[in-house]
Amino acid sequence: MRAVLRVLVPLFLLGASTAAARPFSFLVHPTDQLGVPGYVSGTTVTPGGSLYTGWAELVFRYGERLRPTSAPVRTLLDGRFPVVRYSLRAGDVRYTVSAFASEAGQRPVNFVRVVLHNVSKRPAAASWAVALRHSGGALKADGHRAFRFPRPAQPALEGLYTQPGVAFDPHSVWAFAGDTVTRDGDTLLLFPPPPAGLARKLALRPAGAKRPVKEDTPFGQATYRGRLPGHAYRRLDFAMPVIPLPADDTGDLNAIAATGYDAQLAAVVRYWDAVYADAIQIQVPERKVEDTFYASVANMDMPRYPARAGGWIQAVNKLQYNAFWLRDAAVIANAFDVAGLHGLAAQDLDYFSAWQRSDGLFISRPQQYDGFGEALWAIGQHALRARDRQFATDMLPSLRRAVDWFEQERAGEPLGLMPSATPGDNELATGHITGDDFWAAAGLQSAAAMARLAGRDDLAQQWTADLIGFVADLRTQLARAEAITGGWIPPTLEGNGGEDWGNLWAAYPSQAVLAPGDPAVTATIRHARSRFREGIDTYFHGRLLHDYLGFRVFETELERGEQADVVDGLYSELAHTTATGGGFETGVRRRGRREIDENLAPHGWFAAEYVVLLRNMLVREHGTELLLMSALPPRWLLPGKHLAVRGADTTRGTIGFTLRAIHGGALLRWNAKLFAGTKLRWPVPATARDVRAPGLSPDGHTITLPAASGRMRVHWRLIGPFPSYRGIVRRVLALYHRR
Repeated sequence: MRAVLRVLVPLFLLGASTAAARPFSFLVHPTDQLGVPGYVSGTTVTPGGSLYTGWAELVFRYGERLRPTSAPVRTLLDGRFPVVRYSLRAGDVRYTVSAFASEAGQRPVNFVRVVLHNVSKRPAAASWAVALRHSGGALKADGHRAFRFPRPAQPALEGLYTQPGVAFDPHSVWAFAGDTVTRDGDTLLLFPPPPAGLARKLALRPAGAKRPVKEDTPFGQATYRGRLPGHAYRRLDFAMPVIPLPADDTGDLNAIAATGYDAQLAAVVRYWDAVYADAIQIQVPERKVEDTFYASVANMDMPRYPARAGGWIQAVNKLQYNAFWLRDAAVIANAFDVAGLHGLAAQDLDYFSAWQRSDGLFISRPQQYDGFGEALWAIGQHALRARDRQFATDMLPSLRRAVDWFEQERAGEPLGLMPSATPGDNELATGHITGDDFWAAAGLQSAAAMARLAGRDDLAQQWTADLIGFVADLRTQLARAEAITGGWIPPTLEGNGGEDWGNLWAAYPSQAVLAPGDPAVTATIRHARSRFREGIDTYFHGRLLHDYLGFRVFETELERGEQADVVDGLYSELAHTTATGGGFETGVRRRGRREIDENLAPHGWFAAEYVVLLRNMLVREHGTELLLMSALPPRWLLPGKHLAVRGADTTRGTIGFTLRAIHGGALLRWNAKLFAGTKLRWPVPATARDVRAPGLSPDGHTITLPAASGRMRVHWRLIGPFPSYRGIVRRVLALYHRR
């Protein structure tokens, strides 16, 4: 309840101080998603601030001239709760919109509050209007509307691409029914009576509405006008069912009307507060870094829904990626596990069996064989991280069939590797896709570890032997590929072009094939870095920015101890997020207009990569060791700064710690429950000089903590530079200002 009270009070009194802090959005036309975990349907918050469900779009107008809203910068409630907020001003009146999705009755509903605030001491005229249309946005050549997608789109199989909604019907009958707007008898919107000092006017077809009726023709406009006393506030609360209410569904209509905005907001905050409380607790000196972590958890959880086949379908977002891929779902499920949310991961992984063929192969799209290794890896990692022996036992038959397929495939494959393929995605090449083999090795290694957990040492030994033989064959082919490129690992083992993708997984997340310090890995990172622009990776021959491809480079650099590059990578990724912490995929031209209209933010894969990188920077497994704070932004070490990690669940036990920076050093406190034989180490920050600490290694690179719990004072002298998120944002923007 503490968290609920903390966030509800400022939500009602959204005034000048909130709007004055202008967070940065790299995308000039950002999108957000609203949704309730467990439901297929969701809502797009468009760049203009309207709410598009696929059944209808709720649009807003404000000020005396009723201008359409524009919302290039939004925020989340308390920086992390999925309540999207933005403010506009006309004259002396500020209009602040807050919107979220909640379950009311038996369906998801969007709840919207508009606060009208006269910021002056004089009376001021205020006007706000809402209306509905089928869809808005400019029509493109392919029939799509920018930021919106054709509805409905039915999946060929459960879990494939879906866009719930209805097709546009120009003959639909719109009407007012009390304080609701209906279309063909179905309720689309509930709107409030006018508050004190405002009058309400209803217009079924607003003046100037297009004739004949088109998709963007507005209907059911409710306009609120009046004069507000000096410094006065007025509230308008709206409810928009994501799926329209049938005319005979009076139960859900009454439930929506009865609960109201405040009660629904409290329920939403309680839900997300509980999710966050189950995860690792991270507190760092820069709120953008911290808030994006928890907003990313929400962006992963929001698109999930139960499958008829069992388990939960992990979609990538509620927008154009409302679909399941083994690769995305494996990365997201692992991020849940790394964050300590094992229950969510287990639900996702229970669905993987729906994408295992009768011959044992895990595959979710034709010729995309990376899903084989990714599925084995994610399933095995969950068993190990959750320490769930029963899960390991239950999943073992599925893994046995998968490895049987692999053994038979290798026996008939000329190179003894994964099949040659044309995946039609990612690498955009034909051949033996390098990433497919790296993932197969990671999957075998993970499966063998899970077999041991399940008490099947015989299978573990068999699969380890398979892994050893496979890696030997793979390394032979890698050597030939590296000879073609001059040393770096190409996207295909034939070295015949393609986009960097799976080749960047050479030493992360598994080191079954190559160590992070291997010369080929070094050369591959150097090659990848040569294609970076604005601190992040690029795609499509370097013409487009790619917002999550570079994370695998940063994770490899973390393994290599290259702290400064990792920190710069974290900040650069943050500098390309929206103000609500959402990352995109690709489609943004570097040093272009910072626009995108298809690969919309927030993207679930970006969210997963961000969660894992920040967690690994603070605490990560390294064999039988736990490494604390192996890459910290130097700014966090300045006197007076404080960071804390609590409830970090690892494969070596649980740990929490705090670091308080003081003049000339820092104070570290930690408390862990570790497995026997686990060592705690702290790599010395790269910015520290003249370090003095108990347990400091002779080379001065690592501090070994003496026990599972304790406190320690470390002495050092810090050297600059001291980069920050805001500083990297300025660096990125400077590139566009020079354009």
